[in-house]
Amino acid sequence: MRDSFLDPPKRKQNRLQGYDYGRPGYYFITVCAGQRAELFWEIEPTGVGRDDPGAPLIRLSSYGEIVEKYICSIQASYENVCVDKYVIMPNHIHLIIKIGTLRNGAPRSSRPTQLIPRIIAAMKRFSNQEAGFDMWQTSYHDHIIRNEADYRRIWEYIDTNPAKWREDCYYEEGKRSMAKKEEKTNVMRILEQKNIPYTPHAYDPEAGLDGVSVAESLGQDPEMVFKTLVARGASGGLYVFDIPVGDSLDLKKAAKAVGEKSIAMLPQKELLPLTGYVHGGCSPVGMKKQYPTVFHETAEIMDTILVSAGKIGFQVELSTAALMELVGGASADLTV
Repeated sequence: MRDSFLDPPKRKQNRLQGYDYGRPGYYFITVCAGQRAELFWEIEPTGVGRDDPGAPLIRLSSYGEIVEKYICSIQASYENVCVDKYVIMPNHIHLIIKIGTLRNGAPRSSRPTQLIPRIIAAMKRFSNQEAGFDMWQTSYHDHIIRNEADYRRIWEYIDTNPAKWREDCYYEEGKRSMAKKEEKTNVMRILEQKNIPYTPHAYDPEAGLDGVSVAESLGQDPEMVFKTLVARGASGGLYVFDIPVGDSLDLKKAAKAVGEKSIAMLPQKELLPLTGYVHGGCSPVGMKKQYPTVFHETAEIMDTILVSAGKIGFQVELSTAALMELVGGASADLTV
């Protein structure tokens, strides 16, 4: 069995609470490509002239070279910070980042800092800019290396990772994700017809995941993943409310937002005949009828959000502004 820090990363809303990520020490970081896409390697067929003629030749792709460039720039960009060890895999990278004390021996800050998140954010931002598209998942996995034994295990894992790629947990995840990505839903077709760019995301529909678990399985912040709820007002009208998956709808606030005296959630048995969607796969896009739609107010501070693609197992990420314009959506404070 793998040690816990070698398991696939699970999305966390925040880093370790209260921990100073500018504190001297060693940090094991894993960052995955979006959708686990294999962007960073080029693999040539087997051939002669190698130590093992039966082995394929593996080298970094142009995107892998961009990533390596910005990994190698970390040491020059931050005082007394270095990348002690790294590896670029087809759909993820591993790094050991060492943070030392400042040259005068003083602590880096009198308050907890976010140095590691800043380093990773900058590496992702600059590499995305050079690549011309967003290569990365939203978040990353970190492990604070506590002792020498911990360090040696991680160092060896990174060192042997390329040779064991076919056994790696990220290899199978990537294959499953890319296979699912090829399937299209009606929501995706509508977005394409309207020339609205989107990014598809897929998860295991058989896992019985709740909304927060879906977000975590996709490596997304639950605050960016919205669930679609349908309610009936006292007047008999139907309304659609989109709120973050970890939140609960405040019925009084929702009623106020749509000018109703009260609202009640639509019974699950009525959802399919009225919207065309089933529970767990309900989307604000492509319902049988376009009902008044309201998004929780936090959507407006996000460039993109994720909503259901209209089928369990699929999400789409798209511009918040484009989505709200498409469905004629408004925004309001909707959550408890």
